[in-house]
Amino acid sequence: MSILIVSLQSMTRREIYDKVVAAAATNYDRVECGAVAERLCADLYGFGRFDVVMNGEAVPDGFDVEHFEVLLGRVAMGEPVQYIVGSTEFYGRRFVVREGVLVPRPETEELVALIVRENMLPTPRIVDLCTGTGAIAVSLACEIAGARVDAVDLSPIAIEVAGENIRANGVDVALESGDIFEWEPERDAYDVIVSNPPYIPESERMDMDRNVVDFEPDMALFVPDDSPLVFYERIADVALVGLHEGGRLYFEIHERFAEECAQMLRAKGFEAVCIHNDMNSKPRMVVCTKRV
Repeated sequence: MSILIVSLQSMTRREIYDKVVAAAATNYDRVECGAVAERLCADLYGFGRFDVVMNGEAVPDGFDVEHFEVLLGRVAMGEPVQYIVGSTEFYGRRFVVREGVLVPRPETEELVALIVRENMLPTPRIVDLCTGTGAIAVSLACEIAGARVDAVDLSPIAIEVAGENIRANGVDVALESGDIFEWEPERDAYDVIVSNPPYIPESERMDMDRNVVDFEPDMALFVPDDSPLVFYERIADVALVGLHEGGRLYFEIHERFAEECAQMLRAKGFEAVCIHNDMNSKPRMVVCTKRV
């Protein structure tokens, strides 16, 4: 038994990497398995796939076999690697994540990039509704000099995590706990309102990966099948009050409902309603302007 423990405690980079890939294979395809292994090994043990190729027989310092076996179990169960390592990369910055908050997606980085391109104003006032980790709010505060950014969420865990990310990135974002269906903005206060609210119909739950439905928070993901735009309709009404004339409203949206969302915004009187595709050519963002 003691010989086995010594062997495991002296596990090489290659052995560690291969074991993570094998554990991830329960839930991911080959490419995704490699991405999980790359992220976990880099963040927790200080090496990546290139290091395995160049010097796979090296042994990481301070390797703890018992802790590693626990991590393998979490990978095999499908827990998102971002929760396991406790962070993710978004728009070039590191953000804290943990169970109870949605892991920011690459598509949302595209939403941030669009807002940055279109709103390089001297001192724009921005509010991010349903902020989650605060990734959108923090990124906009970092990227747009002079921006005054507010962020709102109902979830206590989201408020806690967003607060950590605001402090870690050294930005001045005003964080507020609030239910979007009750929250009221100051009249004509904002240049930009942005939201990536829940938008997945309940009927799609069974088709989704277990690493999402088993671990990420339902309240940040799902909406009733009979009212998929419930958050968008409410936030549009908020924007009619909170945006000044000519201010812009930005949404991330389910690809199935982009045109329906655009029609709803036109019906409420917004102008210049535009649907933008994401990097996968799916309609993912809807932008509009409050009528002047």
